[in-house]
Amino acid sequence: MYLNRKFFVFFILFFFKFNLINASEKIAFLDLDYVLNNSNLGKKIYNDLESINNKNLSELKQEEKIIIEKKDTINKTKNITSKEKLEDDIEKFNQEVDNYKQKKNKLMSEFQKIKKTKLDNFLKVVSPLIQDYMVKNSIDILFDKKNIFIGKDSKDITNDIIEIINIKFESDG
Repeated sequence: MYLNRKFFVFFILFFFKFNLINASEKIAFLDLDYVLNNSNLGKKIYNDLESINNKNLSELKQEEKIIIEKKDTINKTKNITSKEKLEDDIEKFNQEVDNYKQKKNKLMSEFQKIKKTKLDNFLKVVSPLIQDYMVKNSIDILFDKKNIFIGKDSKDITNDIIEIINIKFESDG
């Protein structure tokens, strides 16, 4: 009976040891935001988005300036003009303000759609490159750096991925 107990304990320890060996998969992590901000392709995407946003802002600022001038004109002439004309001017002004708000919301919505599309396309283009890197370097699991509390610097493959993207998209960046 004592021999069976020893064998049983040995048997259990033997399998635990194999489980520990099998659990040692190669793991790495990647800061995808850093890749997006510092790769040539990511910088190009951000530059495109910034130019679209600046164009939208300048267009809105021009319209806002016109609306402010009309408001000032109404305030200056409210004591001089008739009540009916003043009400008509205020009504037109309020319509212009509503149109401005609608246009602003539409531009913001369109910008968000463009941004989402460009970022999704970036991920579609970069994902195969990351998968190839994982295969070549026998990496089993890849985590996003945002979800890692602490880890060895040697497990961070962010700069390697940036180099691969910059080489692949050198002419596009």
